[in-house]
Amino acid sequence: MIFKFIALLLFLYIAGGAYLYFIQDKKVFQKQYAKEYSPKIAKKIFFITSDGIKLEGAYLENRKDAPLVLYFGGNANNVIEFIDNIAPKLKNYNFLGFNYPGYAGSEGKPCEECILKYALEIYDKYNPDFIIGRSLGTAVASYVASKRSVKGVILITPFDSIENIAKKKYPIYPISFLLKYKFKEYKFISNTKVPVIVIALKNDDVIPDDSLKNLLKHIKNLKKLFLIEGVKHGFIYEHSQIINVINKSLEKLKGL
Repeated sequence: MIFKFIALLLFLYIAGGAYLYFIQDKKVFQKQYAKEYSPKIAKKIFFITSDGIKLEGAYLENRKDAPLVLYFGGNANNVIEFIDNIAPKLKNYNFLGFNYPGYAGSEGKPCEECILKYALEIYDKYNPDFIIGRSLGTAVASYVASKRSVKGVILITPFDSIENIAKKKYPIYPISFLLKYKFKEYKFISNTKVPVIVIALKNDDVIPDDSLKNLLKHIKNLKKLFLIEGVKHGFIYEHSQIINVINKSLEKLKGL
């Protein structure tokens, strides 16, 4: 009986680990929520990567000769919605962004390596002044900042790494071995001295407090931390003060 019980526990453990391994793509890249979106104000554009993948994106010119902001979205977002709905309210800046591979109208399949690679290619083509990352996009923004001389970075609802969050959520499993996509944002951001502004949520329902605290410890040039309350992670752009906070952040970076 004891042997059977141990065998059952072992089977359940292995089955649970296999389940975590095979569902991680859907958990990390929730592209099913990035629905097709036709911009009403912004201009839809496309970027062809070095390996021939066509990425869908958008460009918004609020004002001629205004600083250009490159935007990286979250794991369930179509970036065109941000550029068409939020960016027009930030009138002193122009905006650019592309959907990750496999998201909405972008070709390909999402993966950490390809997203980071394409982010650098996009940066090199458009040479933006500032970068904004949101949720998963904060890791992408941090990576670009660690590789290029950007003027400043804004991280909206950032985290330290997917690996660390998963380790705390599933402590009985060898997460470092099982996880394909680790997005070690804390390592990326620690390799840059560019000015950084963080916009985070109090009591974020997705990002644990200790994940944010760990990330903050690795930022060498933190210029400002905004803590917003009264809104959930997925609805931060619906907060009444978010436009004001992003605008203040951009103005602060521009003035440095």
